[in-house]
Amino acid sequence: MAQWLLVAPLAFAFWFLFMAARRRFRRQFEMGARTAALSRLTGWRRDVLVLLASLGAIGFLVLALMQPQVLLEVRMPEFSRQDLILILDRSASMRAEDVRPSRFARAVHEIKTFIDERPEGVDRVALVGFAGTSVVLSQFTRDASAISFYLDWSQDDYQPQFDTDIGAALAAARDLARKDTLPSTKVFIVLSDGEDHGQRLQTSLMRLQAERTRVHTIGIGSPADVPIPIGAPGAQRAFLTDESGKTVTTRFSESTLADIAARTGGRYYRSVTGAELAGAMRDAVDQERRQVGWTTTAEYRSAYRLALAAGAFCTLVLLLIL
Repeated sequence: MAQWLLVAPLAFAFWFLFMAARRRFRRQFEMGARTAALSRLTGWRRDVLVLLASLGAIGFLVLALMQPQVLLEVRMPEFSRQDLILILDRSASMRAEDVRPSRFARAVHEIKTFIDERPEGVDRVALVGFAGTSVVLSQFTRDASAISFYLDWSQDDYQPQFDTDIGAALAAARDLARKDTLPSTKVFIVLSDGEDHGQRLQTSLMRLQAERTRVHTIGIGSPADVPIPIGAPGAQRAFLTDESGKTVTTRFSESTLADIAARTGGRYYRSVTGAELAGAMRDAVDQERRQVGWTTTAEYRSAYRLALAAGAFCTLVLLLIL
């Protein structure tokens, strides 16, 4: 592109030739200053402006042809790595079908969706299942298929799980986080229909409060009394009954879940249809993002359009003057 720069000296030379020719013309016809002032083609300021506009148009257009780039420094916030502990209610009441196809099935589906599309900052995921007792279904893992396997296994286990001990589940999740040796922000999320019949909740909450560990809770279900199906789905549906043969019903209760979130500094989310679960989990993860510094990177940005626009502006000025 260096040959294009030769146009600028040529434009400068033509300008001087034009000025010299005009002075000779005026001397030849004896045009004085008073007559020259009446001419649109006179005025040294205008002549200089014509020269500058011409050189600017040529220079910027040549620069645009050279595809210029500008080096910029970009500062991006750096966040700590996050590990997610999902605490999933597996009790019999989660089989209620006020949420389609059921509370538990919808929760499993939304968890899978979230894990497959989890935010960039979430590194590993662990899974704790609970009913009357709690069990660590999966240790911390980056393998989404491992979590999906245990979710499917839990969904296909139609043996009724009676009672609900959220306190024991929180204790198991806390122990899981304490035993992990990798430094990260641990995000606790409980998914449940809210019923709790255990005796350890207050103890677990006091320990979590002392450690300043926040627990986010998501409640799923409707406030209506609904029966509890037992066994695998089929043509002949059976429902849980008491000793007298009366159908046992369950009703969503948010008081326990809201209290857990409030006392630990977390957030409580309500899901009536189940469609809100994935969004609630994403929001809970965002609540736990912690900035640890800044990352500075250098990148090149094209200045082609800027140079072309400047050249077009100089050309427009030149046309208006002439």
